[in-house]
Amino acid sequence: MEQSGLSSRVGASLLAVVVGLATVPPVGAVEPVVGTIQVSGAAWVASSSTDWSRLSSTRPLVAGDRLRTGSDGYLLADLGDAGVVGLYGNAEVATTSAGSGPVVEVQKGKVAFHLSPNSRMKLNAQGTGIASGTMAADGYVEYDANGTPVVVVEDGALNVRTASGATKTLSRGDRLALGGPKAPAPVQIAQAEDDSSRKAGAVAGE
Repeated sequence: MEQSGLSSRVGASLLAVVVGLATVPPVGAVEPVVGTIQVSGAAWVASSSTDWSRLSSTRPLVAGDRLRTGSDGYLLADLGDAGVVGLYGNAEVATTSAGSGPVVEVQKGKVAFHLSPNSRMKLNAQGTGIASGTMAADGYVEYDANGTPVVVVEDGALNVRTASGATKTLSRGDRLALGGPKAPAPVQIAQAEDDSSRKAGAVAGE
């Protein structure tokens, strides 16, 4: 009887330990994997807990990763059915995971994107959010010489929301400077080129 009681107590103790371990969150739990990364040329990755390290092969894209490319580098981040992001040379982004899906913060250089219809992925640049609607969208965000991010829609349509809450819908050919307190009117690329030509002609005729 005594031996049976001891066995019961040991069994109960082991069960308590197992239940306790199961309810304790793992130390250093990793962020969710949101896609894969492929690189060509010089590219680096860092996170809140790791310094910059050179990327040389395909690896998972984890929420919280910061990515940057050298002058000769190109990086492709494939986020599955959400879309694709491509970093040209001397570009930098930071990734996070919001409740609805991954967020890519464009911080430097030129970053191209493909967003699926109603994509879970969002892009941000200086407080302005970029998302797709019912249509797929192709385009890029690029910082100009003044450090202002500009979004260009090459195909489809985008919804742009500024930090102040102003919204704009951009269509194919639209170009919009981001980062200001108000949402300026989008400018068609062809119109901008015509305006530049007229200004050049006026200067030449003086």
